[in-house]
Amino acid sequence: MRMTLLGGAALIALVPSTSLAQDQTTTSTETVDTDTPIDSLEADDASKTAVKAPAPTGDPVLDKLNALAARVESLEKRNAELEAQAAATEARVQAGEVRNAKAVQTGSVVPTFADVGDKFTFKPRGTFELDYAGYNARAGGYDYNNGTSIRRGRFGFDGTAFKVFKWRFEAEFVGQSTNILDAYVQYLPRRDWVITVGQHKAPAGLEANSSDNYNEFLERGMANTAFGAVGAERRIGISATYISDKLNAQIGVFGSPESVTRSTSADPDEGYGVNARIAWDPILDTGRLLHLGVSGWKATNFATTVSTTVPPVTTVHGVRLSDRPNSRVDGGLIADSGTISDVDDATFFGAEAAAVYGPFSVQGEYSHLHLNRDGFDNVNFDGFYVFGSVFLTGESRTFRNGLIERLKPTHDFGTGGPGAWELALRYDEINLGNTPVGSRAKNDAHTWTAAVNWYLNGNTKVMFNFIRANGTNTPLDPVGDKAKVDVLATRLHFDF
Repeated sequence: MRMTLLGGAALIALVPSTSLAQDQTTTSTETVDTDTPIDSLEADDASKTAVKAPAPTGDPVLDKLNALAARVESLEKRNAELEAQAAATEARVQAGEVRNAKAVQTGSVVPTFADVGDKFTFKPRGTFELDYAGYNARAGGYDYNNGTSIRRGRFGFDGTAFKVFKWRFEAEFVGQSTNILDAYVQYLPRRDWVITVGQHKAPAGLEANSSDNYNEFLERGMANTAFGAVGAERRIGISATYISDKLNAQIGVFGSPESVTRSTSADPDEGYGVNARIAWDPILDTGRLLHLGVSGWKATNFATTVSTTVPPVTTVHGVRLSDRPNSRVDGGLIADSGTISDVDDATFFGAEAAAVYGPFSVQGEYSHLHLNRDGFDNVNFDGFYVFGSVFLTGESRTFRNGLIERLKPTHDFGTGGPGAWELALRYDEINLGNTPVGSRAKNDAHTWTAAVNWYLNGNTKVMFNFIRANGTNTPLDPVGDKAKVDVLATRLHFDF
């Protein structure tokens, strides 16, 4: 390029002109004007890259070429500087995009990787929970297993793409088995709308739809667990969600979880249902909250199963409702309806409410399940829980988009602070007494749980639960009709 410019300049210099003739008559004591601009470099930084032309030789043509050569060299240096500045600017933009990507994924303690050109982000996620529980049977004669267990061991990834898509894939590794939890893609056509396709949580209540990482107690309310297994929890489907500052509404159509569930007899088709939830936060401020919500779903086409006994027993469209006494280390069921056959469809209704005032909060949910049976009397079940909590260190529980949000201590433990300390007390009840299964007739259960939670930081906490559970006509009372047990349970929780 430099040689081309020099050659062109030489041709220009040799063209006869008045000014050139004037230059040819100039004496050797005259200086050549080297300030004639080829390009404007008037910025202050440009002057720093200017290259001084050699001293005049007395030859007009040679001096002109020397001046042009000096200017070309100055332009080359200036161009190099501009390229370096552009690269630095691009690097700063990339760093900013990465920071923004991290900012929208709250609670992250791992790096978010971003490809700015394609607007693509990628972040690992996971949860680890280690439980210990000791049981003291007060009535019923059931032999509980004291010990430890890994309650949750999850690992996966989530991210964004092209500004309008989000995705997540996460699996759980517990009990020598692997299950897919979340596997979905979300499309955000507008700021206040989200379309989700894949396996994700079907709308059904506050505890069930909030992350398990953020709940106050080791386990959800018994009715949430028992009823949710029939037509909620994580399922394959499509849903639409409207989100505003104070209103969150979601509706979706769902099939079975993880894969198509096939029966071993007639009616091998997959079960399906429709779920919906509306949550409203009329008061939503720092340290102040009023949360209200309702949800409902209808599910049908339950599986027909054939037992492995001899002779085999066929259960047509069976539904079973059950849960343990707010602890998972032992597998004994304190609530159990038995398997109810000939269920044509199931309808659920739930109501939820929560309030926060500074460090104090209350929360509760009511659940009702109706089973419509083909050729038999219909049955109804219900349950509820209510709890109150207080932070001794002054923090407040937070909600976002109609769900419970991560608690972050004001002063993390390990950095000179105590972390956050919370006390909570819950009453939890489920009534399955209307079950048509004779062996489980009049089954119901209730628990009181006192909790002490220590949040070391936003991702790590230690939980202590003392549970007093009572049940009637449960699998835990083989020598009578009452089961009573006290449980001292602890958990170490970490998520990222």
